[in-house]
Amino acid sequence: MEIEEKLAKINGILQYENEILLQMFHEDGLLVLARGLGLERIFCEMLKLYCAEHNLVFILGCTDVEQTYFIEQLIMEGIDPPPRVITADVSIHERKELYLQGGLFFVTARILTVDFLTDRLPIDLITGLLIYRAHRITDSSSESFIIRLYRDKNKTGFIKGLTDSALDFSRGYNQLECVMKNLFLRHVYLYPRFQLTIRSTFENCSPDVIELQVPLTILMMNIQISLTELINACLQELRSSTTWLDNDLLTVDQAILSSFERLIRIQLQPIWNQVSIRTKQLLNDIKTLRLFVLYLTQYDCVTFYNAVQAVFVNEKMYGSRGKNVYSSQGSTGSWLYLPGAEKLLVASKCRVFGEVAKKQIQTAKDNEEPPKLEENPKLKLVADVLQEIRENEDNKKLGPPVTLIVCAEDRACSQLKQYLLLGGRVMLERLLEQTLNPSTTNETETKKPTEKKPKKNRTTNDTKEETTNDNNSNTDEKPDIEGIEGGYVIEDDDGITCPSTTVLYPFSGNIDNHFVLGKILYKYRPRFVILYDASLTFVRQLEVFKATNPTHPLRIYFLLYGKSIEEQRYLLSVKKEKEAFENLVREKASMVIPEEREGRDEYNPLLNRDPTPANQQAYGTGAASTIDQYDTRRGGMMAITTISNSRPKVIVDMREFRSELPSLIWKRGIDIEPVTLEVGDYILTPEICIERKSVSDLIGSLNNGRLYQQALQMTRFYKKPMLLIEFDQKQAFHLANKQRYNSSSEFSAHDITSKLALLTMHFPKLRILWCPSPYASAELFEDLKRDREEPDSKNAMLVTAESDLLDEDERYNSIVQDLLIRMPGITFKNYKLIMNKVTNLRELSQLNEEELTSIMGNSKQASLLYNFIHKQKGDLVLDIKSKTVSNSNWKKRR
Repeated sequence: MEIEEKLAKINGILQYENEILLQMFHEDGLLVLARGLGLERIFCEMLKLYCAEHNLVFILGCTDVEQTYFIEQLIMEGIDPPPRVITADVSIHERKELYLQGGLFFVTARILTVDFLTDRLPIDLITGLLIYRAHRITDSSSESFIIRLYRDKNKTGFIKGLTDSALDFSRGYNQLECVMKNLFLRHVYLYPRFQLTIRSTFENCSPDVIELQVPLTILMMNIQISLTELINACLQELRSSTTWLDNDLLTVDQAILSSFERLIRIQLQPIWNQVSIRTKQLLNDIKTLRLFVLYLTQYDCVTFYNAVQAVFVNEKMYGSRGKNVYSSQGSTGSWLYLPGAEKLLVASKCRVFGEVAKKQIQTAKDNEEPPKLEENPKLKLVADVLQEIRENEDNKKLGPPVTLIVCAEDRACSQLKQYLLLGGRVMLERLLEQTLNPSTTNETETKKPTEKKPKKNRTTNDTKEETTNDNNSNTDEKPDIEGIEGGYVIEDDDGITCPSTTVLYPFSGNIDNHFVLGKILYKYRPRFVILYDASLTFVRQLEVFKATNPTHPLRIYFLLYGKSIEEQRYLLSVKKEKEAFENLVREKASMVIPEEREGRDEYNPLLNRDPTPANQQAYGTGAASTIDQYDTRRGGMMAITTISNSRPKVIVDMREFRSELPSLIWKRGIDIEPVTLEVGDYILTPEICIERKSVSDLIGSLNNGRLYQQALQMTRFYKKPMLLIEFDQKQAFHLANKQRYNSSSEFSAHDITSKLALLTMHFPKLRILWCPSPYASAELFEDLKRDREEPDSKNAMLVTAESDLLDEDERYNSIVQDLLIRMPGITFKNYKLIMNKVTNLRELSQLNEEELTSIMGNSKQASLLYNFIHKQKGDLVLDIKSKTVSNSNWKKRR
């Protein structure tokens, strides 16, 4: 009853939020909330419930911006002590003291994993774990490793996961069950927008919504039709070029969504090296056309024409050589030669220059010419709505209005600001002048636009102009709106209507922009909101704002192009989220969850670290077997060998806990000891040292020479140095596409493969391990450690770049040794013979050929070395040419 009474005293908490908090507090579970319904509000209230010194709660999965937001919200509400942030700047001693004090801690997964493994905090005394954005938890993630370590030693603490991304659970097989299994949770709480409690909450106090549908112009409609035809043509060709893609995904409705490219990548990533160049080019073409669809409704006619013209100019000047197929930008394809492409270029040009194209524009009248510099209809509508807001009669009672305009991107906000300050005609003329004369500087931008509208006085926060004394007459009544990062503020006073303040801010471009929009709503409390671009998340944020402030007047202007792809894209986003929740509801109803899922019993199979197959465990050969060794069911299998209770150990560098490999090693029954290593990443035995490289890290290390130094140190201090090249399991197991090289091409010195070959030639002791995934790496580590001596962490920490050489073979000068190995006739079998009997290179140069033969034991190798030292350059060139001629003659005779 204490929690119910505590929640009842909180002001502004909604009915469905109260229901969620009660369920999550009494029973551990995974909350899946619809996007935009205030997951951050629920998470803040949950932090308040556990923010006490007698609790020790760790928070995982938050970004730096989210951490700052939650801490600021709790400080504003007087929570003491607020959550603490544990970073690498906090020392080990300070961390121990903070853990003993208790409270809430935002901590990175790497630091918490190391503290768990080194027993720097009492795991059995932890109150619980809060996982934010729990849909990111995978079987090999760092957060999943932390949860396993926590549940292995703490059977009473809670685990609670929260997320607002239902679409991520619809991708993959049984994604919801996999996430719940990794979180050790039995309950899932689904709260879509159509849930009964949420629907009743918003029906009682809904904002005043005015939907304004503006039709597309004739030219914009023709451009949209052309883009749809081109996308459809590319999709048809894509279906015929590959059979790896799902046909349900290759539709125009799916192609216009921003998630189309990511879904295609997921399906093609495992076989990306087998995908033809034509297929990759088609994917780039669809991406380009989808950007044109967005530009058509977001930007002005000049910007759109420049984007289209740039693609055609690039194809005209360079053709297929315009861009590299393997680059991120891609290249242009055959869609430029279709009739729809010509219509697209002509229509976009007509919007700017007003040229008549009756063949392409059939709906135009005979005597009607398209207007020059066609203004975006939605921009005109925004200006009309702002004028209506300024003339609103309620402004006399409620004071000067604050209007929030939300756009899709920051560039759209900047364009809208220029339109409101300069006017549509002036803005387009300046953009056209910059397009025609890009070298000339536009000095008129810094001037105040008062010639066209002398009565109006508008200023923005980015120009830092001061308003007149007349405009400052009502500054005490206006909210302070300075300091908004990334947005624009316009203060308007024309002397006739009521002064108004307009705030422009984008809802995309930054993953954390919805936090800033929430701050604007609750701090500045706008009475009018104009949705220039449709955003499902922000629409629901406005619903939550109105529900928590029922007495605050709020009017929303929803601007959409009627019968456009913009409207279709918004409706598709609503439909896809609804379908995702419906699938989750059906999956929850049919899900079979075992009783031991939470891992609270002492012997839990989910926490078993024995990698032995189940069939071997059943017949008594595994470490977890309880079957008698004389059981007849064993069917002639070998007798059980006595297995030591001590587990194998691997020394891991602290920086490696950002990867998935340490958690997979631990799951295979190998203990992990985190240590700060200067040489190598993993120490398997006193002789085996492994440096792990991902593909991207490998390329960077080869280019900057860092891998050479790492290999040099490993070969000096360890007898068996190894380089592990680890690929992502979701990507193809390859370094280069098969189409890039043919049989007659030669690898250049800058190529990855040639650099690896040079590395192995330079360090013959270095072994290269190729692993297609971290799972294969963990299995390989287990095989390498079998029946070998365990490493010592103290000795591993003593190995540094400046320490003495540990190998007996390193008693020679390493620089001279490297030079000697590269001489002709010197091999790794005879170089030690020379170094034992010859003092220095000077003495080596004074030996004759017979003395070299007696030392090296091979006359041919001694002759090569002697000739290399004593013969002149010209003589060596003649010898090489003579050998080449003799070899060619022998081939001809053969």
